[in-house]
Amino acid sequence: MQIASSRDQFNPLAERYSQSPVHRAGASLPVLLELAEPRTSDLVLDVATGTGNTAFALADSVQSVIGVDIAPRMLEQGQLRADTEGKTNISFQEASAEALPFASGVFSLAVSRHAPHHFHDIGKFLSEVHRVLARGGRFVLADQISPTAEISDWIDCWERTRDPSHFLQRTVSQWQELARDAGFSWIKHQIVPYRLQFDWWVTQAGCDAARIFKLRNHFDARSPEVTKWLDPTLDGEGQLISFVEPMLVARMEP
Repeated sequence: MQIASSRDQFNPLAERYSQSPVHRAGASLPVLLELAEPRTSDLVLDVATGTGNTAFALADSVQSVIGVDIAPRMLEQGQLRADTEGKTNISFQEASAEALPFASGVFSLAVSRHAPHHFHDIGKFLSEVHRVLARGGRFVLADQISPTAEISDWIDCWERTRDPSHFLQRTVSQWQELARDAGFSWIKHQIVPYRLQFDWWVTQAGCDAARIFKLRNHFDARSPEVTKWLDPTLDGEGQLISFVEPMLVARMEP
């Protein structure tokens, strides 16, 4: 299956993501805020900000937030919200997570929520975040995870069928190894379960009938281990209604 670019995937869906309750106020957000420990002196970088939901959640507690993303229409939605709400300490800039256009040691806090599974070079992303953080800075990551390497191929196919810009989902241990390789100390983490409604999940990604059909066939071919992981609810005909998608929220320090 060909992997689409995040720009191509998210530009047409920008308004939908701006209004999504899962992204605006999902269960990972309060955990991210708790681990981030925002301070009024913080200069914050929100990597792959999308429409800026995490940036807005931080804005009232910090000095300023810059949100970067490669999808300009997502950034336009963020700027529109900032203008509407009068948030003058949030700004948006088009940039790649793997090539951040900032000097070293600029930010005291960096965050990235619900996005790194789209990044092709996760080592470069982590190295870039490490580079732009000041001494004593904090980095809080939130992203969906796979339970084991053994079923990660099934999960990546499932996710990529729904969203062609999905690249790779990782286990907690893989994240910990990648963080160490980039020079981070892993401070603490928490797993936050999301129960997602299947109909909402496919609509949010702009799935057509053919993709939904493929997703249902892929779900029907799942293993017992995948069933345990997804904890699905089914209707009377065995059709998927909802499933669990666990999110890792982790704090790291350079």
